[in-house]
This record gives sequence, structure tokens and C-alpha cells, in this order.
Amino acid sequence: MLGVYADVPWSYAAGAGIALAAAHQLRLGRAGRHFALALLYGGLVFVPASLSVAAAYPEWATLQERASLPGGFLPGLGALELALLAAGFLLTRWAIAAGRTRWAVLQVLLPCLVMAVLLVHGWKRLISLDRAGYAHFPELRRVDDLRPLLAHAVTFLTSGLALTLLFTGALTVGALALIMGILHQFGLTDAGVREGPGLIRAGLAGVITIAGTLAVAALIGLLLQGVGPLGVLAVVPVLWLAIAARGGYASLLVADLALPPGREKT
Repeated sequence: MLGVYADVPWSYAAGAGIALAAAHQLRLGRAGRHFALALLYGGLVFVPASLSVAAAYPEWATLQERASLPGGFLPGLGALELALLAAGFLLTRWAIAAGRTRWAVLQVLLPCLVMAVLLVHGWKRLISLDRAGYAHFPELRRVDDLRPLLAHAVTFLTSGLALTLLFTGALTVGALALIMGILHQFGLTDAGVREGPGLIRAGLAGVITIAGTLAVAALIGLLLQGVGPLGVLAVVPVLWLAIAARGGYASLLVADLALPPGREKT
């Protein structure tokens, strides 16, 4: 839905997200039906939506790298996405069963961050319909004259591609949110959790997570453009402490979403 390069980490995050939503059930070892549900979502919703966009708009889907897709590319991409979705589910399930709930949350957060960095760093290609559009992307010479850039963006937003992305994105994200919401609520009920996060609180946590991911991705994009990879490496320890370390954002999500408490020592 967001192009070949973004859909690959997204597929892993989707599988991990389904497993995380079923954390209370998976902690007891019941994985078969939830794994089957993840595969059904991937095979019937995610992969068809991703491949349909790539087949209809190959230049945009490959960030203008290819004018057309070679034979066997789409089946290979579909197989890769389904395999990554399965891997995301299984590794997250392993982390949950091992009592490493914080690491299970990271299976969702980190690939989403990778996807966001790809989108933010390649934003010019993202809003260019094809190679010709990207080649004529307007240069921003004056901050007070955004008309060329706005015209370029309007061309993209009023295109058939934008409508396709809106439809496939709504279908894919909507189905995933529905699956995760139901699994999480059932898990809270089975576990006897009386003080669950509720729909509004869980939605707010999702919005904050998305906004924070995009903000971090924008920072990484600026560092890549201004300093290069060394600048990104310099902030990795800070990001690790803020997101992944005990007491970081992943730990806050475990508590805020009433996920099973972990047994991590580090």
C-alpha cells in the first residue's frame, strides 16, 4: 500500500501486532488459531492490497527505481511479505511466552520506525507519481513561495493513485485495527483484567505512538541528510534508552495497554 520498501517492514509489524494483541491468550500457549488468523489477514488482505498497488503503479511502488516489474517479482514479493508476517507473529509470540513483553512490543515499534524513516527520507519520491514527476519536483528556493510544491502535492492527491492508496490503506489498517482490538479485549476478559485501557485510551496510545514514530523518523531523516549515517549512529544510544530500555516507552505501553507483565531483568 505504501510501496515495496515500506510494505516489507510493515508486514513484519502487522504479524507482530496481531500476536501482541493476543498476548494474554498466547502467554497460556494457545497460538494455533491466532497464527491462522494472522496468516488469513496476510493472505486475504495485506498481501493482495500491497501487490495490487505495486502491479498498477510500479514506478511509484519502487520509488521510481523501476518503470516495470520483472516476471516473478510480484509472487516473490507476496511470499516475502507473508513470510515476514508469520515471522513477526512467531517471534513476538516467543517473546510473550518467555515473559519478555517489552521485547514483544519492540517487535512492533522497531519495524514501524524503519518504515517511517523510509517514508520520511523519501518523501519527495512518495508524492511523485512517476519518474517524470520526480524529475520535475519543484525546488524550494524561497520559504514564502510554496505554490510549486503545493501544486505538485495537489497533483498527487487528486490522482487515481491517491484514491487507490486511500481505499487499500483503509481496508488494510481498518481490518488490522479490528482484529487487534477484538483480540486484545478478549484477552483482557479472559485474564480477568477489570481496569483495561478502553477504546479511547488505547486509541490515544496509538495516536501518540504514531506521532512519536514520525517525529523520530523526521529527526533521523534530517541527520541522514545533514550529517550522514554517522549522525544517526550517534543518537542510537539515546533512542535505545528512550524506547527500548527498561522504563522506556515500550515499558510504558506494556502498562498502559494492560499487557501481561514481563519478567525481563534488562
